This record gives sequence, C-alpha cells and structure tokens, in this order.
Amino acid sequence: MSSREELAKKIWSDWQKGLEYQKKLNLKETCEQCVNFYEGRQWARVTERTKNMPRPVLNIIKFIVNGKKANILSSKISMIYKPLIYSEEQGQTATEGANAFTNFAKHINKEIKQEDLDDQAILDGLKKGTYIYHYFWDKEKKTGMAKFAGGLNGQIIDCLSIVFANPRQKDEQKQKWIIIQSRENVNTLKEIARKNGITKTEIDLIQADDDTEKNYDGEEQEGEEYATVLTRYFRKNGEVYYTKSTENMIVQEETPLTPDASKVKIEVDDEGKTNEDEEQIDSDKPVKETFKMTLYPIVVASYDNREKSIYGIGEVEQIIPTQKSINFDYAMMQMASQNMGFPKVLQRPRALQGKQITNTPGEVITDYSPNFDGIRYMSPPAFSNTPMNVADKMFEITRTVTGATEVANGEVLGKNMSGSAIVALQTQAKVPIEDMQKRFWRTHEKIARIWEQFFKAYYRFEVDYLVEDDNGNQQVNSFNGSMYQDMDFETTIDVGPGSAYSESLAINLLEQALQRGDITFDDYIELYPDTAMPFKAKLKEIRKKVQLPPEISQKIAQNPQILQYVMQIIQQAETPAPQMQGQLQ
Repeated sequence: MSSREELAKKIWSDWQKGLEYQKKLNLKETCEQCVNFYEGRQWARVTERTKNMPRPVLNIIKFIVNGKKANILSSKISMIYKPLIYSEEQGQTATEGANAFTNFAKHINKEIKQEDLDDQAILDGLKKGTYIYHYFWDKEKKTGMAKFAGGLNGQIIDCLSIVFANPRQKDEQKQKWIIIQSRENVNTLKEIARKNGITKTEIDLIQADDDTEKNYDGEEQEGEEYATVLTRYFRKNGEVYYTKSTENMIVQEETPLTPDASKVKIEVDDEGKTNEDEEQIDSDKPVKETFKMTLYPIVVASYDNREKSIYGIGEVEQIIPTQKSINFDYAMMQMASQNMGFPKVLQRPRALQGKQITNTPGEVITDYSPNFDGIRYMSPPAFSNTPMNVADKMFEITRTVTGATEVANGEVLGKNMSGSAIVALQTQAKVPIEDMQKRFWRTHEKIARIWEQFFKAYYRFEVDYLVEDDNGNQQVNSFNGSMYQDMDFETTIDVGPGSAYSESLAINLLEQALQRGDITFDDYIELYPDTAMPFKAKLKEIRKKVQLPPEISQKIAQNPQILQYVMQIIQQAETPAPQMQGQLQ
C-alpha cells in the first residue's frame, strides 16, 4: 500500500469517527425530521388502519421559523476594518488600508451574494441548530471589473457534512483538523488527480461509490458516477493546508491554502479563454513573499448552544411535539365533521335486496324489511370543542415562548401608530431573539477576519471595482491587498437600520417635524428613506427647477416692496388650490 493510499485510509477513518459522534447525538435523524417538518411532511406513512383518517398540516413551524429568520436578518450589517495602533509615520497608511479593506469588503459582499448565504445560514440554524460558512478561491469566477480568473467565493456547509477533530471544542480555529464531505463526479476527480501528478495506477483507484449516508434521502442523477470526496483542512507550522481524497486514494496532495507567490494573475480574454495556467514571474524581478494564511476558511455558529458540543440546537426540534399535537387535534375535528356529514348506514339483512346506496342527491331508497326499519343512520357522538380550544391555546403559548408574537411578525403595527409606540413594540419584539442576533453579528466578525486573509494573500494585483456613494453616483476604486499584508486590522460590524418598522418610525418623525415647521419640505425629501422613496433624485431635480436662484431670493427678501408684490402673486396663484400651499413652503 502506497503512502497516498495510507493517508486516504487515515482521513476516511477520521471521517467515520466524526460520524459516530454525530450518531451519539442522534444528529442525523433529528436534522432529517426537522427538515421534513419545516417542509410540511409531518405525518407518518399511511397504514391500512389510518388510510381513511384526515391528515391536515397546519405548518406553525414554517410560520415561526420564517418570522424569526426575518427578524434576525432585519438589520443590515457591514464589515468594518480598523487599524491597530501604529507609529505616527505608519498611521496614515494604516488608515488608508483599513478604508480600502472596508470598501473592498462591501464589493465582495455583493459579488459573492453574501446576503443569500446569510439567508441560507440562518435557515439552517433554525432548522438544524448549526450553520457553517466555507470560503474558498474559485478559479471559475472573475474578479472585479478586470478580466482576471479567480475570485473569493463562499458556500454553506450542512452540519451533517462536516466533522471535527474535537467536537467538544466550540472554537473551530482551535481544531486540529476539519473534514468536509461532498459528492463529486468521478471523471472530474481523475482529471484533478492527473493535474496534481498522481500516477495512472493510483488514479484507477478513484472509483464511484454509493452515498451510504444519503442525508435527507437525497437522490443522485442516473447515468453519472459519483464518489465521496473528503476535504481535510489542517495546519503545518501554523499555516493552513488542505488535501482531497476518496476512500481509497488521494486526489490532491497536501496543498497550502496560501497561493504560490511566484504565480501571476491569469488573464481572461473576451471569449472566456485563459492564458497559461501557471505563468511564472520574471526571475529577474523580486517577488514579495505572500501573506501566510493561518485561519481555517470555515466559520461555525449555533442558533442555540448545545452543552459541550460544537453542534447547536435548532428552533424546529423544540416545536415538533407541539406541531404533532396540533395536527392531531385538527385531524380529530375534521374526522368528526366527516362523520356528521357522511354518517355510517346500518341496514338489516336483505333490507336493500342487493341494491347499493350511492349517496346521489335525491336518490330514492326502498326499504324491503317487514317493519320498514331496516335502514337507518348511525348517529355519531357529539364532538366537543375542547380539542380546538386546546390546539389554539397551544399555538398561542408556542408563539409566546418562541418569540414569534404578533408584535414580532408585524401583525399589530398600524400606519397611524405614533413613533414612540413603534419603538416600544420593536424593542419588546426583539428581546427573545437578541442573543441569536448578536451571535449572528459576531459570526460576521469572524468572517471579516477570514476575508482579510484572502484579501492579503490572493488579491496581490490591482483590482478595479465600482463603488456607489451616498448620492447614487458610481466611481471606480482600485484595490491591492498585498500593499497592506504586513498590517493587522481590527474587525468590527456596523449594524444599520432595521426592518420596515424602523423606516416607518423615521417617516413618522419626519412628518411630525415638517408639520411643526422644524424642517423644510426639501429637508423632508433629503432625509426620507431611499427605499421608501425610489424617485427621490427625480423629485429633487423637479424642486430645483421651481425654486429661484439664491441671489434672486436674497434680493427679494431685502426689498420689502418687491417681497410684498411677490407674496401677493403667490397668494393669488395659491387661492384656487389651497391644498398645495403646504407643499410650496
């Protein structure tokens, strides 16, 4: 057995140990059940005894989960880089670097669609308890405005597809190794192995296998061969390395996460074709040593902490018993209604003389029994309203204890409510999710540190990208992370205004200030939320056209006779339409 085969077997063994730990937590069954209940598959399989029973689904789980997800993601967050304390001569450069990293992070946030990743992550956390970000260098992407092959990308890893060296250690950066499992095409794997110098004999050991785990009953496309691939991250001398393997063979040998500093950027032409895969820098030119990546490109977070485990607890797991009870209560009520509308028929032998009752409206039924009492309905027992009352009460209490109240979901916020009332309701609604929301924000601080490493190690060339200022104007910025690779930055998160309720509060305050005369109508337009007034720029242009130049306005104001004459004209113009008076002030 070759050294590559031995290493592949060792990685596979570590993966199996991780799965054994998950089985001890009953993680697989719990996650699959939570996904089924969220997606509405909430009843057991139909049996002969239950085939006629109603199976209603009142999906309170999806209602609660979607509401809490919206509240956790309600505030817009931005990654902010701040310089650590440097000498006076380095202070300006450090500040410029921090601003450059902050602006480029905003661009990357849009480029990799980080908000979509956040949405999927929080949904995973609510359903399964754990959400995991994984960032990597994607050679298929294009960076910025320039046509350079490669760019930072990200994905959400399922908690059943990742194992840790020490699952009791909650800090992923303190792990000895982390293994991520995926299913990939065999032909693609063999091509990767060939490029990495694996011999043909060893490449033949890369073969298709069955997905023994089959999480969430996932099926694969027929006619394609897939193999389980394990990507193992580990550290060597403090630097992060990774390797890819199947059960029997290494696909990619130990490779540093830090790129080779002797390689230049790969340019892409208009047809999408790249130049040489590994173009070397001129040997006569000095090559600056690349920043070493020491952090795993993985961030693990829990919706709710599980004692002494890196895997968390989700919201769905705790509501399933209530969901079952509510479904069953309503099933009983529906069954009782069916029995009342379609009661069972009792008949004496030969009362119908072989005929069948079809329940056709207006159907005539002949009773052939001697006493004409051979056919009658069986009166079902009266059904109590208690199950309905219990189900409704359980739903009400569940909303309260989970923080999915009417206030949190915005069901009681009216447009005529005062600003103080909206603030009070928002504050009350956010109390149950504050811990989850702050945990989510802290997760983004970790993400910002990982991005910082990619910026310094991979973006070693001038990258042009578009930036939009506060007025909506676009300008081109340039970024080169290697210029600041020797500087350390502090990462923080800037939390912006929250949901539409925050906008309604802002609008309410602006309208009150306008009515009191504290601000002008132009101030009102300028301060109005952009999302609620998408035509703001056009409206400001129209206002400028109807306003007099400042120098003319000043002369009119200084001459009482002219001012009086102008006011008379304005008053005459406003008389037919007094409703426009407030808008012209």
